[in-house]
Amino acid sequence: MDVHVKSLSKSVMFMLGVFTLGVAPIAIKLAERKWPELVDEDGLVTRAGKRIRWDEFTKVVKIITRSGPVITERYELRSSNGRVQFVAHRLENSETVFQYIWDRLPVEAKTSDQECVHIG
Repeated sequence: MDVHVKSLSKSVMFMLGVFTLGVAPIAIKLAERKWPELVDEDGLVTRAGKRIRWDEFTKVVKIITRSGPVITERYELRSSNGRVQFVAHRLENSETVFQYIWDRLPVEAKTSDQECVHIG
């Protein structure tokens, strides 16, 4: 299954670029390289081209960030081969993608000392 990212509007990217002297749009694109691009029965492939098998994942971390009144949630899937992140509201068909990933993760990854990190 291909994973499609909802693009931020050009006006939002422009404003972020202006207020951060061009750093934010670059940082956003670099962070998206850790997001899944393809998920299948064997594992997933990140947008940077790294393949990670389902049995390599050891932990799932839910990260909640608060910046003023805005709260965002993202998930980080950890493995010995790297980390995969995704922000559910930025993915098309996010519920379907999340359920597909969740159903294939090892039980140990879903039950190992679950972390919920609050930032901000």
